[in-house]
Amino acid sequence: MINILGLAVSMSVCLLIIMILMDQYSYDTYHSKKDRIYRVHTTRYQQNNGESASSALPLAEKLKSEYPIIEEAAAINKEIGGDIIYEEKFATGGGYFADGNLFKILDFSFKEGDHNTALNEPYSLVITSDMAEILFGNESALGKTVAFHDKDIKATDIEEGNIETDFGYFTITGVLNPNPGKTHLPFKLLASLSTMKSLPEGSLFLAQDNWDNVWTNYTYVLLKEGQKKKDLQANLDKVSEEIYGDKYENKHSFKAVGLREITPIGIIGNTTHVSIPKIVLLILSVLCLIVMFSACLNYTNMSVARSLTRVKEVGIRKVSGANKRQIFAQFITEAVVISLCSLFFAFLMLQILESGVDGLTFNQYLKISFKQSIWGILIFIGFSILVGVVAGLLPATYVAKLNPVNLFNKLSGVRLFKRMGLRNVLLVTQFSISLIFIISVVLIQSQAKHILNFDYGFEKENIVTVKLFNAENYPRFAQALNSNPAVSSVGGTSLIPAGGWNFGTEVINPDYPLDSLQTNYFDINSGIIDVLDLDLVAGKNIPEEGSDNLILINEFAVKNFNLGSSEEAVGKQLAVEDEGDFKNVQIAGVVKDFQFLSPDRSMESLVLRNRNDALGFALVKVSGANQAQTLASLEATWKEVNPDSKFSYKYLDEELLFIHQVLGDVIAVIGLISFLAIFVSCLGLLGMATYTAQTRIKEIGIRKTLGSSISQIIFLLSKGFLKLLGIAILLAVPAAYFINNAWLEFFASRISIGVVPVGIGVGVILLISIGIIFSQAFRAAVINPIESLKNE
Repeated sequence: MINILGLAVSMSVCLLIIMILMDQYSYDTYHSKKDRIYRVHTTRYQQNNGESASSALPLAEKLKSEYPIIEEAAAINKEIGGDIIYEEKFATGGGYFADGNLFKILDFSFKEGDHNTALNEPYSLVITSDMAEILFGNESALGKTVAFHDKDIKATDIEEGNIETDFGYFTITGVLNPNPGKTHLPFKLLASLSTMKSLPEGSLFLAQDNWDNVWTNYTYVLLKEGQKKKDLQANLDKVSEEIYGDKYENKHSFKAVGLREITPIGIIGNTTHVSIPKIVLLILSVLCLIVMFSACLNYTNMSVARSLTRVKEVGIRKVSGANKRQIFAQFITEAVVISLCSLFFAFLMLQILESGVDGLTFNQYLKISFKQSIWGILIFIGFSILVGVVAGLLPATYVAKLNPVNLFNKLSGVRLFKRMGLRNVLLVTQFSISLIFIISVVLIQSQAKHILNFDYGFEKENIVTVKLFNAENYPRFAQALNSNPAVSSVGGTSLIPAGGWNFGTEVINPDYPLDSLQTNYFDINSGIIDVLDLDLVAGKNIPEEGSDNLILINEFAVKNFNLGSSEEAVGKQLAVEDEGDFKNVQIAGVVKDFQFLSPDRSMESLVLRNRNDALGFALVKVSGANQAQTLASLEATWKEVNPDSKFSYKYLDEELLFIHQVLGDVIAVIGLISFLAIFVSCLGLLGMATYTAQTRIKEIGIRKTLGSSISQIIFLLSKGFLKLLGIAILLAVPAAYFINNAWLEFFASRISIGVVPVGIGVGVILLISIGIIFSQAFRAAVINPIESLKNE
């Protein structure tokens, strides 16, 4: 049962890792031309680094028209995503501007429409069947006219914008069937690429038709039959040299990446989907091997100890005519059977682990599929048989080689291992790893609590953040809230402080005109000072009526800009970069430093500008009583004054909790691994202790006959293990310090590694280990010496 349980626990985690690997390698397997499809990535000019999944928009047309090895090329742009409105219904999603060639490269099945013409005309829109059902029910979607309000929602649905732009009216020209498998290109809508030229000026973030913009576009290529990746790469090198070779700056190189190489891939920029980086999958694979190797080692330990009670059986079999091969097959078969029994229990544990992973924050974006398949089950069975063979190999090999005469005549002299050095090293390693995991869990939990109680320097309780989508929505909403008794103050801001986003610009102090300084900024109005309860240490607030010529700065900026003291900085002029030009502004006041960046970053300079047309959020300070009623009143007010925009809100403190949720996931995962490492190590220790007691049973009997006490025998059997534990602690504590200090360095506000977490880890290991060692030693020590000596 110990063997089965040890293998089952380890195997369940390995099966989980196998399923994650199968999921990540299952992307884009359904495309019929997958071996000839490539996406073009961008790297730094003539350097294979700084890789981004995006590329220049004109690249596809140039490849198709000038290079004969290319059968098809398609360009897509990611700057579309928002609400599709039909009559009184709306559906929200992200997608791409695309040309029709995309359907000639990737296999997208149409439920309605013709893939040859669906994206030919401007203001054509192809949507998924899910969106079509929301908007049109059982009606045909083809030919329907819909309004589109862009809100900068990305195709991955992770990044939601807060600015609304009316893109006009589109015609539905196609409805797609659901994809038959996982894709690296998830989207809910595709608009014709030609629409981009017809959109209002300023609708798109960057100019689309130049080679410098390699950030918002993607290029897909279908090679002709017989052409190779190296041929495409050679052509891409020619394009890169032709376009960028003579330029002094903004140089890029292009890189061919096969469709099956896109997932998994390394850590790159501008990806089209969320997946686990290749390096993480490699770490998981190594972890899987380590876990199973530990479990196999423990099985070997236990089997070795149990083999001593079976040597007579083996001797009789050999005397009766059994050869080495038959004895070997018998012991290997037993190991495989036990491993297959373990697989049954591991599969039951896997169901629990799957539900646990489903509940983790990051799986909301990864969407790991645990759907069982025939191939998956066969892989599980094959893995189980492999584990059984590896675990049973050593005992089976040794027992098969034993001389039957020695088995009968010198039973007391049988030692399955003459040298214990390797096993001691492995045991020390196992316990060192376990101790490192325990200390790490304690420190991660402490750091998570520290961040949870982190002082941001601003008020975050009972503040509702409402997306404006249009800056003009703010004044109507704020004015209407004046009569709401549950609202104490309202302010507007262009981003959520400490929410993980920041804008950067350049500032020049006229006293040092040759020095351009980088700084962070965002826009606010006067109400934000009251809502967030920011402390003005000098000067005064921005006027209530607003003024884009006045700014506030933080104390860090006062030092960074060489403005003297906070009082001296008030009234001074600065030049702030604004859409390519520098604009003169005056410092109205200085606010006390607050954590406007995420908690893992140290304090930096901040300029608070006052441009009402840049506001993206309304922050509403509300009463903590009867929150449901307060939210209902806010929504009613919003719908009354801004009927064309939906009410989208969050609580500020909950928004800032995302990093804690991710840390919670990490704690859960490392906690599971820690339990597994400890459990497996303890089984290994149990095997070693049992083995030692079995091989020294006659020695113990003789010692007791000569007068040794039980306590003396317990000490005799335990002292070797205690030395090994001491070595493990001496190795693990420094290693745990350096490993945990490395990741804690990423947090600007962090805990220190003290005696308590180390003491907890050492204490847990010692309690468990000493309990196991003493229990086995006591069990051997209390055996009647007559029983242990009479068996020959």
